[in-house]
Amino acid sequence: ARPVSTIGNYALMYAMNRNVPEVRRVITGTTPMYDTHLPLMKIYATPASPVSSDSVRGTPQIGAQTVEFDSHHGITRITWNSVGESLLWAMETEKINIPKVGSYFKMNPLATFYFYTVGGPIPSVIRIGKKYIPARIHLEPLEVTEKEGRFKPTCAVNVEDLPEETQILGGSLLTVPPSPLLLDADLDGAYVEGKAPDGSVHRIPVPRQDRFRESWPLE
Repeated sequence: ARPVSTIGNYALMYAMNRNVPEVRRVITGTTPMYDTHLPLMKIYATPASPVSSDSVRGTPQIGAQTVEFDSHHGITRITWNSVGESLLWAMETEKINIPKVGSYFKMNPLATFYFYTVGGPIPSVIRIGKKYIPARIHLEPLEVTEKEGRFKPTCAVNVEDLPEETQILGGSLLTVPPSPLLLDADLDGAYVEGKAPDGSVHRIPVPRQDRFRESWPLE
């Protein structure tokens, strides 16, 4: 299956909260326990969405060197051809060749995403997901104001994070595990409006207080 172009916020939160001993893999194993772990995390994150290639160009440091790059969110299809152990017996007895042929998709290196965080301290380098994909974080502070009413978030929204008081008025549902994400959402409830140094305005829904008690409310 082709990968979706959105990174779930729980994967980001596990990656950024590595300094919280109770949620580290070496202690908890590979199975996430969201109801137990999320309230302990010091950093909240929204889902991450791709940044357009027109706005991302730079010279990031990779190891001891810097490289020029343009961010393109292309997806590469990788094919493979191998023989599975389950087929060896049939191949030997029937004298036939039964290779396993297939393919999978990967996002290109240096693909760039944006998301919003609350809390800290936020690491500059993280590893995301089961594959421990390395990623570098660049921060841009926002001047924030807490508001209430109808708004359109400037990020994808994890439906499970919304409090009961927040009404979903519209949006496109992306069904992905462990919980669905809402794209181009139209909501009515509590939210945070942030203003960036370049004057752009950003809107983030306030999540459930019981689930993110260590990273929210704002201080």
